[in-house]
Amino acid sequence: MKATTSPVLPERLRLETRTLHAATERSGAMAALLAGRLPRAGYVAMLCNLQAIYAALESALQVHEGSPAVAALQAGPLHRAGSLADDLAVLHGPAWADEVPLAEAAAVYVARLQALQTAAASAAAPVLVAHAYVRYLGDLHGGQVLQRLVGRHYGLSDDAGAPGTRFYDFGPTPQVLALRQQLRAALGSLPFDETEQDAVVAEACWAFGQHQRLFTELLPGA
Repeated sequence: MKATTSPVLPERLRLETRTLHAATERSGAMAALLAGRLPRAGYVAMLCNLQAIYAALESALQVHEGSPAVAALQAGPLHRAGSLADDLAVLHGPAWADEVPLAEAAAVYVARLQALQTAAASAAAPVLVAHAYVRYLGDLHGGQVLQRLVGRHYGLSDDAGAPGTRFYDFGPTPQVLALRQQLRAALGSLPFDETEQDAVVAEACWAFGQHQRLFTELLPGA
């Protein structure tokens, strides 16, 4: 039987990805960044790979914006591809897209997201919901802390929206809290049955695992 709403989904995502989420933060380039010891070139490489992932995700979200599940996310204000491109131009220069290669793990991730652009909306929506959860909710939770860390470590201003740290800028704290609440509420309102919820959780687990592979590939042995 089809569920009218899926209020259990946000809690399932939190609990069933918790171990993978923690392992991802302890992996490679991300662990080095959080410890304040990731070289600038390594940070640029990380942002370049994330920008490619966001660009593919946000293109797929736009293609399927007519899907009720995707529309419920109201993801437009969360989009990061443009902000990341701005940061990369500051940190590396205008030719960053041609000069910084993609890691294999990011290329696999991008291909998975690009395939969703031509998939049926009914199949694409749970997958896109999972990736929106993994990326955007994590950004909303850690962005302000990372903005200060990145600003200090790479000699940038840590003011909100400063050049080189726009990736982390979602507005003042009340706006960030409102966006978090909105995204969680949207996840809880989705009309997904148990099978569709299982698909969302499985894809979120894959996404965390692929992030772990990416961060390890960018900085092996960290």
